[in-house]
Amino acid sequence: MNRQAKKHHLISFELLQLLIDEQGSTLIQQATNDLRIKNNNYGEGQLCITVLTAEYDGVTRTIERFLKAVAYDVIEPVNF
Repeated sequence: MNRQAKKHHLISFELLQLLIDEQGSTLIQQATNDLRIKNNNYGEGQLCITVLTAEYDGVTRTIERFLKAVAYDVIEPVNF
């Protein structure tokens, strides 16, 4: 291989390595963002359950009504 071909091969390899590194960091960012969205949705669901638990006093809201309310207030799952 002549000198110019070796240099071109090295530049191509370095470019390929940069692309692979960038793709890896992009995938990590996507996974992190997905987890952040899921955590936010979980927090919203927990808040709804906390409100319903505070309303439950054993007289006004029976356990059956409480469980029905919790079942209907569950946030829809997010599919990625």
